[in-house]
Amino acid sequence: MRIYTIHMPPPFTQRGREAVVIREGFNWFAFLLSGLWAFGHRMWLLGIAIFVATVAVALGIDALGVGEIAETVITLAVSCYIGASANDWRRAHLARKGWKEVAVIAAADGDGALRRYLDFSTLGTARA
Repeated sequence: MRIYTIHMPPPFTQRGREAVVIREGFNWFAFLLSGLWAFGHRMWLLGIAIFVATVAVALGIDALGVGEIAETVITLAVSCYIGASANDWRRAHLARKGWKEVAVIAAADGDGALRRYLDFSTLGTARA
C-alpha cells in the first residue's frame, strides 16, 4: 500500500476539473527529467528555477575543477533532492492555486486511492 493525497479544485472554477491524486514519496520522473516534469505540471517558475540551478551547479563544478566522480556525486545529489521534493512542491503549487487537500488515503495505486476516497465521502466520512 502507498500513501496518496487527494486534492479538490476550488469552487467556481472551470468545468471538467477533476480531483488530483498525488503519491507520497520519491518521484522518479522528476529525478530523471526535473525541468520537464515541472513544465508538464504547469509549474513554470519552478521549471525555470530548476534549469537555472542546474546550469549554475554545472558552471560551479567546472569552475572548481573537481573530478568526474565528484561531479557525478554532486549531480546525483541535486537530482535526488529534486526527486524527493517534487511531490511536495506539486502539493504546495496546488494549494497556492486554491486547491484543497481533502484526504490522505492508503491504496495500491492512484485510481484506487480516488475510488476509496469517493467511497468514504459518500458514507459521510472522508477519513481513511
